[in-house]
Amino acid sequence: MNFSRTAFLTGVLLLAGCAGRVDYTPPSYSSYATDNSILIDSPKEEVWSRTVPAISSSFFVINNIDKESGLINISFSADPENYVDCGMVESYVKNARGERTYRFPASRKNVQYEVMSDGALYRVNRSMSLDGRINLVFEETSERSTKVTANTRYTLTRGTQVASAAGGMPASSQESISFSSGETQSFPANSDGKATTCIPNGLLEEALLSSVSG
Repeated sequence: MNFSRTAFLTGVLLLAGCAGRVDYTPPSYSSYATDNSILIDSPKEEVWSRTVPAISSSFFVINNIDKESGLINISFSADPENYVDCGMVESYVKNARGERTYRFPASRKNVQYEVMSDGALYRVNRSMSLDGRINLVFEETSERSTKVTANTRYTLTRGTQVASAAGGMPASSQESISFSSGETQSFPANSDGKATTCIPNGLLEEALLSSVSG
């Protein structure tokens, strides 16, 4: 048997032993509360006075304050895995080096994993960043009570770099989606028709309103 035929048969056998799949499980939408308001048993002036220093000592950034209208505009940057649920990703690959399974939250800040496509192995570097703005609204419901509402606008940016394990220039892409408190939004679907869907878990609003309630 000559070398070229031996190489060909070896390649066929290696490809026959290669396998891979990528599974995606969307978030459970019903598991998150959508209440982004709190009723505080304190006068509006008192609640307002303690809110500004409380926010200033956190990772939130105050952009604008309008005491007359009862509005504070805040921006933030945070680890998306803490505040957004984008479901779970699982990638399974099998080749001559053995079997590997990668399972991770789709909102993870940085992750490296492998995928198999048409018998070829690819290495993926994926990043996710979270930024947003919050309108914190103060309403006097009585002389002794105040309603505070946190209206949040989330922006998720996903960066993906895919490189063939065999070498060559990597391919890169970047996509962003935006959604509000209690809403869901999806990144563009992949070639297989699967789209990563994201929803806030409510912990960001909870943390902010807890700091306001004192």
